[in-house]
Amino acid sequence: MKKEVTIAASILTANFLSLKDDLLNLQNAGINWIHFDVMDHHFVENLSFGAKILSDVCKFSSNINIDCHMMVKITTLKVCDYLKPFIILPQVKNITLHYEALTEEQLKEFMQWKNPGFKKGIAINPDTPISKIYDYLKDLDTILIMSVQPGAGGKRFLDLTINKIKMLVKHIDNNFPNITIAVDGGINNWTANDCITAGANYLVAGSYLLNSDNSVKKQVAMLTNYEK
Repeated sequence: MKKEVTIAASILTANFLSLKDDLLNLQNAGINWIHFDVMDHHFVENLSFGAKILSDVCKFSSNINIDCHMMVKITTLKVCDYLKPFIILPQVKNITLHYEALTEEQLKEFMQWKNPGFKKGIAINPDTPISKIYDYLKDLDTILIMSVQPGAGGKRFLDLTINKIKMLVKHIDNNFPNITIAVDGGINNWTANDCITAGANYLVAGSYLLNSDNSVKKQVAMLTNYEK
């Protein structure tokens, strides 16, 4: 049975002088998942927002769901301590850390964190083989396949992503059927269709939704191939 597909909006390229308007447009278009990109100018070159802006976004609506994508290296704190400012907000439903950014000890800590109050995800970069995360699947809710190099919005979708989705689907189909397969980067109506056909069921779209001449509602309809 084909899983329902969730569209999450990355606000990385939003207009922060009128963020409330962008959030309202997303909500009116039927988007209730916000993909919140946290970048540290260490693991990735870019530096983005943190817990304060996340808190403001959550105040906008109690019905919004937040997926925190942590593109960060954690150097001086335990993973659970680093994440505390983010997970205290009830709208935060998912936390995704990068496989490449964590030490083996940090990965183990994250995997062993039982009933944390959010779903746990691991993201992998385009040049990381999908097989690297197979040993962790039993402790995860989400695998986020990066279809661009992380660090900025508006990049071109990498075609190798489709094969990685197919490989992951084949591996988890019988053993871990409830894992969400997410894709982030370069998502538009063409690449979305390819990802969904390959087996992805959670797509992150940013500039496609927020930086078009079309309305957000029209972009969502084109992305999902049906009118809301």
